[in-house]
Amino acid sequence: MIGSAPVLGAFLLALAFSIVWAANSPIDDPYSTHNTQWNGTSALTQRGFVAVTADLTDTLSSANATQVLLIVAPSRSFSREEATSIGDSVRKGGLLVIADNFGSSNELVDLLGLPAKFDDRLLVDPLFYRKQPLFPVISDFAESEFSMGLNELVLDYATILNVTATSEVKVLASSSAFSFLDSNRDGEKSPDEPSGPFPILAELQLGEGKILLFTSPASLANELIDEGNNSALVENVVKYGSRLEHRSVLLYDETHLEPSPFMAAKLMARQLVTSILEGGMQLGAKFELTALAIVLLGARYVYRKPSKAAKKIEPLQVVRSPDVETMLRLHPTWDRAKLEYVARELEASLKWRRLREAE
Repeated sequence: MIGSAPVLGAFLLALAFSIVWAANSPIDDPYSTHNTQWNGTSALTQRGFVAVTADLTDTLSSANATQVLLIVAPSRSFSREEATSIGDSVRKGGLLVIADNFGSSNELVDLLGLPAKFDDRLLVDPLFYRKQPLFPVISDFAESEFSMGLNELVLDYATILNVTATSEVKVLASSSAFSFLDSNRDGEKSPDEPSGPFPILAELQLGEGKILLFTSPASLANELIDEGNNSALVENVVKYGSRLEHRSVLLYDETHLEPSPFMAAKLMARQLVTSILEGGMQLGAKFELTALAIVLLGARYVYRKPSKAAKKIEPLQVVRSPDVETMLRLHPTWDRAKLEYVARELEASLKWRRLREAE
């Protein structure tokens, strides 16, 4: 049975507003290139990095170029196949940069057989820091093409590297002698907590290529990338790619970032709105959608029986759905008025449906 016009209208309005609302909602997934806020990495795309969002192995094997691959704070595990593909890319002359803080990439490090791992303890420097000791400032550098132009790096919630074979690892930057590992994360130095200096940036050779390990992924995010010489580190990586003998491509791995539940919906809504505004939807499709809407609305008046119950409907009150409060707790920056509008429309649709079933 075809629904009534109010039900259809309420549904279409709720759908339209939901799409527009989703399209305009900010993406706040940490380290996503779609995130333009403080914890996103949209600034990396402005420096030439292209996000890999599906099948990293296929991307690496099909790219007809030497790859510079940047992996930042991965939250998904790496398969042996992916590690093999990444290792092959480096051995052929590529560059792998891993920026991690608490060991989520150690699985990949193990699969590649590297003599260095990321620690899981917090690096604190009570003397050399920016804003607070959790933002250590690094000023001790060794000469390398990756450390050119670096006088200071500003870290945030960083860790250190545990190097097991010093002859195979070149430490490019170290924390100060006043730094320490805050194992219990109370912000104070305990007698059993080790003191610096500690390696926080290191270079390794793998085949014809190189691997760079960095212990502060937040330093590459939008908020800190322009602090100190953080951007110079990124520029050195980009320059390395431009100096390779073969044509190089800058890749940013997003396949190992766990997306939020609304990430895909927001991206789809943005693509839909953009295609409509830019005329991406073909004229025939627009006519088909218009015709379908007319047929549905017309059919409702042709086949609908008069309903006495409809005359007894009281004006709808504002519905403050518990789901609205839940969504606001999860996303406090979202617009309450828009959420309540969608809740009202859905509640109205349910009321009309109950009336239709009672006829």
